[in-house]
Amino acid sequence: MKKWRRFAAVILAAGMAVSMVGCGGGGSSAESNPAAGGEAQGSAGAVTDPDRLVTYASTSMITNFDMKFITSASDIQAADQVYDTLVRKINGEIIGQLADSWEISEDGLQYTFHLNENAVFSDGTPITAEDVKFSTEYIRDECENWAWLYEDLDEVEVVDEHTAVMHFSTADASRISTMCYSQYGGIFSKAAYEKWGDEYGKSVDKIVSSGPYVATAWEENVSVTFEARDDYYGPQPDLKHLKYVAIADANAAVIALQTGEIDLYFNPLSGVALDTVRMSDNVAITEALTCRNESVYMNCQTGLFTDVRMRQAVAYAINKEEALSVCGSGQGQVVIYPCDLGDQVTANPDFVPSHTYEYDVEKGKALVEECGNTGATVTIKSYNTEPYATLSVWLQGALNAIGLNAQVETMERSAFLEQCLNGEVEICPFSWSNSTFDFGSAVTVYMNSKNVGISGNYSQYVSEEADELIALGNAASDEETRKEYYRQLMELYMEDVPSVAMYAVTNAIAHSNQLTMEDANSYEMARVHWAQ
Repeated sequence: MKKWRRFAAVILAAGMAVSMVGCGGGGSSAESNPAAGGEAQGSAGAVTDPDRLVTYASTSMITNFDMKFITSASDIQAADQVYDTLVRKINGEIIGQLADSWEISEDGLQYTFHLNENAVFSDGTPITAEDVKFSTEYIRDECENWAWLYEDLDEVEVVDEHTAVMHFSTADASRISTMCYSQYGGIFSKAAYEKWGDEYGKSVDKIVSSGPYVATAWEENVSVTFEARDDYYGPQPDLKHLKYVAIADANAAVIALQTGEIDLYFNPLSGVALDTVRMSDNVAITEALTCRNESVYMNCQTGLFTDVRMRQAVAYAINKEEALSVCGSGQGQVVIYPCDLGDQVTANPDFVPSHTYEYDVEKGKALVEECGNTGATVTIKSYNTEPYATLSVWLQGALNAIGLNAQVETMERSAFLEQCLNGEVEICPFSWSNSTFDFGSAVTVYMNSKNVGISGNYSQYVSEEADELIALGNAASDEETRKEYYRQLMELYMEDVPSVAMYAVTNAIAHSNQLTMEDANSYEMARVHWAQ
């Protein structure tokens, strides 16, 4: 169970992007445009009641607000309304939230945070350095999904009521970016956790907020209602009354958007569902490129793909443009290596490696024959939801084209993930999502051998050289130095081919055209505004 929870931490639904790249639907702007007061007008001309209830949705309903039990993006879309972090990343820039300012020591081992002295919890008690110490150590010691960030945390020193210093044993330049997310950096009330113990987070009277909203009603498996806090230390949200609901089916969500039953759907849309809302007069689309990479993973420890030539054969067999078109509805950008998104990703080496794999079926077929594997049976495994069902069938055709006898086996999600953990998956299409948009954070999970069997190293890839380059890149404080280590790492990636990164996904977030999103990479509804 412990391994499963840590594995789940890195398969969250795709993180949203660092910047807006377009909008559609009803023609509203995707830029921030909060109402200046009084009544606001939606872009279609309809008068908006700024005090009305705003309903937002995703695929499932949160079951517990204790961070120990937060496991999915849908959970975070509820938790983000009540838990602030010390810092946040907004449109690619790290800014203070509960921390007015912060410093990182030259050696990268000490992080000093100075708290906003006006910040209080929803029960009226001050937010202090003791709460920062408690929250950070709670995530490290109790929250298996998120604890990895603090495995090198030695202690949190309380200097005074509003100053906390985190002492780490190793440097990691990507750490501050990861702290920007509530599952890693959320600040909780020490007194509330101590008062309610295991009952904390199970009902609205046992949830204490550090964020802009407080939970006021909760109907199990149906909805959570939030109200804006009058005593919040930060800017008051435009949207005063929120309701969070679960809609698993994208088609049902489209209908709910069209009828006005919901105002925003955090689960990205694609294909027919996206085309349908684009034609809706009352729905706008905010599109954003993400760090979710759809890839093909091959088991480097057992089976046919222990031979690097077979992995190279698969790389030649994959037409990335076709994969994006057929399986991703064209919603994305083809990549050479994981997180190859230019300067949107911090410390991205942003280069063309000396060896790449252009689509070439004949080269792939020749390598399979060279290995003596022509006609060999290969089982593609995945879980039975989209886009993986379609990706699996598409990959089957690509493998058959280079002389393999590919079969497809789809299964329920948890069963598939368990087989991944146990090294029982020979080859699979799968995604890896990095919401931090930091290259070091991405490759630490994606390629580090310590994550075999417990997180995002789906290929069971083990390389001392890769581990060393990851450690050196993460430890360097200078960004250009980091990039150089990551260039060497990606050269190694292209040689060893533990996976084939195909394309990064573009999220299309649908919402009422009476709303605008300040940052499509944020689940905070306080950063959603009325359109003027």
